[in-house]
Amino acid sequence: MNMAFTKMHGAANDFVVLDHREPFLPADRVALFARLCDRRRGIGADGVLLLERDAGTDFAFVYHNADGVVAEFCGNGARCLARFALDLGLGSGGRVSFRTAVGEKSAARLADGRIALEFGPVGEPERMCLPAAGREFAGAFIVAGVPHFVVPVSSVTDVPLAAWGPPLRAHARFGARGANVDFVTRAADGCVHMRTFERGVEGETLACGSGAIATALWAVADGAAAPVTVRTAGGDDLVVSFESGARPLAATLTGPAEVVFTGRWTDEGGPDGS
Repeated sequence: MNMAFTKMHGAANDFVVLDHREPFLPADRVALFARLCDRRRGIGADGVLLLERDAGTDFAFVYHNADGVVAEFCGNGARCLARFALDLGLGSGGRVSFRTAVGEKSAARLADGRIALEFGPVGEPERMCLPAAGREFAGAFIVAGVPHFVVPVSSVTDVPLAAWGPPLRAHARFGARGANVDFVTRAADGCVHMRTFERGVEGETLACGSGAIATALWAVADGAAAPVTVRTAGGDDLVVSFESGARPLAATLTGPAEVVFTGRWTDEGGPDGS
């Protein structure tokens, strides 16, 4: 296997990006993608993004988590793949539409270079209290493409993520696939601080786009004014706005989408970056 790749990140949520409009990958690609995402023996990433052809839109979005398993959606990944597609000349007027497993989405490049993802309607928060790690966690279950359990805490800095994240992520209440877990705190300046334990990565990611959407929806339900600025664990800001008057609320996620480097991957020699 010898293939070109692009390494990208959206607010430090990082990805290996592959142009797969002319298919070349094997049908069974889980082990390969897990190897690509390995931070010691591979390129290193939270997941792999595939840009594929689609008859009705500019492209199809396909996402695999760092464990190699396909996931329905990734907010920052969608913004990065939109930037990648725009750089390839796809779309029109700085805007692209694309097919995902959770429906058609669109995104646009703003004047400052950020990418705004028009996600669309988000399900209403479902309040629940779950026992885990010897305590009770009161939070909200929200599906923003993928499931999230949003848990308000007094300080995200003090959260023992390695102790609380795994049992909540795999809680029986969320079924066999589990859920991502977002610990959140509303700051005095209106910003919402967030830390995410992400399924498929099975650890903390420095940002989570779908988690930011879920967090913003929780914040609005808790009395915050939109748009909501979500401060990620990596220190970047993701901004979530909602269409006025729409029910269910329709979200737009805006933030950075950056190219880090390009290179070629070979099974024999590993990544040969440039």
